[in-house]
Amino acid sequence: MITKIFTLTAIALLLTVTGGLATQSETVQGEYLEARSVSVYVGACHYGAEYVEGGREATLVWNIRQGTWKGVSLDGLTVVAVVTAQNNLAIDTNTRRSVLYIDEQATSKQRTALIDLMITKRSKVLGEVVSTESVPITFAKEGVKYDLRIGKVLTLSVSRYPCQNCTQPHQIWYKPLEQLDTPIVGKSTSYCYQDKILSVTWNCGEDTNNVFVGDFAM
Repeated sequence: MITKIFTLTAIALLLTVTGGLATQSETVQGEYLEARSVSVYVGACHYGAEYVEGGREATLVWNIRQGTWKGVSLDGLTVVAVVTAQNNLAIDTNTRRSVLYIDEQATSKQRTALIDLMITKRSKVLGEVVSTESVPITFAKEGVKYDLRIGKVLTLSVSRYPCQNCTQPHQIWYKPLEQLDTPIVGKSTSYCYQDKILSVTWNCGEDTNNVFVGDFAM
C-alpha cells in the first residue's frame, strides 16, 4: 500500500514538473514597437488638443526573437497589427477593429500558430480582427533606430530615446497597449499607411513622439 502511494505521488510530481516545463516552453519573447496617431510624450496643452479627436489608430509590431506556440516554433518572425477605434484607443476597447499582417516567410503552420497566438493572447488589444494578410515584412534595427516596411502598405521609421530615464515621466500621457515592463518613448520620423481594409490611411512626415519601444513576453 505504501509503495502504491509513493508511486502515485511520484507520478503526480512528474506530471506537475512536465506541465510546468511545457508552459514555460510556450512563452514567446521579443521586441515590440507601437506607433500611435497621437503624441505620447508632449506638453499638456498639446496632449489635451489631440485627446478627443485623435489617438484612434495604432500600429503594433511584435518582432519575435524566440518562442513556440502549441508546439510550433515562431523564432525570427514578425507580426504586425493595425488597430482602429471610433474613439481614442486609450479609452475605447469596445469598437476596436484590426488587421493582422503575418510575415510571408512563415510556413502554413507558423501562420496558423501566429494568428491563434494573437487572438488568444491579445484579443482585447486587437478587438475584432477583420482580416489576416500574408505579406513581406522587413524589420531592421541599428542602435536606437528602427525601420519597418510591410510591402507597399506601411512604412515606419523610428528613433527611440536612449533610455527610459531620458524622458520626463509627467509628460508621458499614455501607456502602451502591449504589456511592457520598461517602455521607452521614441519618435517616428516617417509613418505611412495605405491599406484600405480598415478605411483609414495616413501619411505622417513630421517627427512625432508617438512611439513606445520595449521587450515583450506572452
